[in-house]
This record gives sequence, C-alpha cells and structure tokens, in this order.
Amino acid sequence: MPSFRHRATGLDSMLDELFGTSGLEGDLPPERPDYGFPLRPFAAMVAQDDLVPTEPRTDESPVERLYRRALEATSRGRPAEAIQRYRELLTVEPGHLAARNNLAALLEASGDPHDALEQLTAALRLQPDDVSMLVSRGAIHGRIKQYAEAEADLRRALRLDPDHVEAHLALGLALWRKGVPKEAAVALERAIQLEPHNAAAYYYLGEAQNQAGDLPAARAALEQAATLQPDGRSYRLLGRVLDRMGKYDEAQAMYRRAREAGGV
Repeated sequence: MPSFRHRATGLDSMLDELFGTSGLEGDLPPERPDYGFPLRPFAAMVAQDDLVPTEPRTDESPVERLYRRALEATSRGRPAEAIQRYRELLTVEPGHLAARNNLAALLEASGDPHDALEQLTAALRLQPDDVSMLVSRGAIHGRIKQYAEAEADLRRALRLDPDHVEAHLALGLALWRKGVPKEAAVALERAIQLEPHNAAAYYYLGEAQNQAGDLPAARAALEQAATLQPDGRSYRLLGRVLDRMGKYDEAQAMYRRAREAGGV
C-alpha cells in the first residue's frame, strides 16, 4: 500500500508527488465542459470522479472504494477531498494504517500538524514499532518545536533500525532547531555516511557547523551540497559563511550565484 513519509530530504519532491497533476493519465476534463454547447451549463459543478472512469468497481468493498478515491483525489491535486475520503474510511475501519499514514501526510502538508500527529499516534498504538511512522511523527514534533517528543520518537526509530537515513536526518534537524548544533552535526554526518549523495544532509550539516562556529567545516559541507544540488539556498548560506571568514570577494560571487539560481 502507498505510504507517505515526512522526509526532511527533498520535501519539494514529496509535495509534488502528493499533489502534482501534470502528465497524469486520465486527467480531468477541462474546467469548461462541453465548450460551445450550452446544453449542460452546470456540468462543471458535478463531481468529476463520477465522470472519469478509472478501474472496475464492481467487486470493491466500501473501504477499498474510499481508499481508491482518496488516492485519486490526491493524485489530481485535490487534498481537501482526499482528506475527507480518508476520514470517511477511518470511521468505517479505524485500524487502516495506510489510510492514517497518508492522511497524516496530507494534514501536515495542508498546515494542520497537530491533527497529523493525532493520526500517527492512533496508528502507532496499533503498530508501535513501525519505523516509518515513528520517523514521520518525530519529524513533525521537531518542526513544531516539541523537541523532547521528537528525540524520543527518532531515537526509538534508530534503535529499531540503526541505518535509517531519514531518521538520522530528521534527528539532526530536530537537534539543530533545538540549538545543539554539535549534536546535530553527529546525526547529520551519520546520514551522509549512509547516503553520501544526500544534498540536504550536507546543507543542514553546513547550517549546524556554521551555528557551531566551525566555519571551515561549514564551508566544505555547503560546497558539497551545492555540487550535488546547485540551488540558491546553498549558495546564499555559503556566501554568509565566507563573509564570516573574511573572504568577501568569494562571498560576493556566491551571492551572485544565489541570485542567478533564484535564491532569496
């Protein structure tokens, strides 16, 4: 079953995967149905799911139908509808873990992290050793500054799976936000050991080392991040580090590259 995770790496890619609508087979009809034919003036108001056949439905249970329609709504960029479908499903089958996990991802992406936490907590009551859900919940705790809860979830996940890259990365981010950059750097370095081409891990390692005052190490990490994934954010932070090191000409060059890459 599909399972969405709150990855600290490539968050933009994850959101695009959740809500992207371009290039999908079976795209919805145009917003102006029957263009030029006024016989159905209110057709655009009809639920499009009922107009676009997708797969045979005769043998579906109510839960299967709701789950499929939630996935379809997500893939078509209709998160509010997907959330509603998942809520309907969970009233029928509260123990549907994939639905709770997917619902949590949608809720956080739509700006409701507390409800997302509730969904993950309900799922973890049924399956307390699910590493992916522990990482998802820990990452959300970290983003809303509930650092003790974040560490508890993420360290438990790492006890269950010591080589889980996302758990190390999420722990590093939580510790960085907490203001303990040296501890954060340890977790981020471990994520890099496990996944050497993880540009996000290098970027946040540079953030942590900059915060800790280790400017040469921060510079090296950010240069690697920019090599792996050239973007304005990495160049801009690298410029700030170079400024702090007194390398003003090099810093200005990085600021120019940030502007060229669209960095703010």
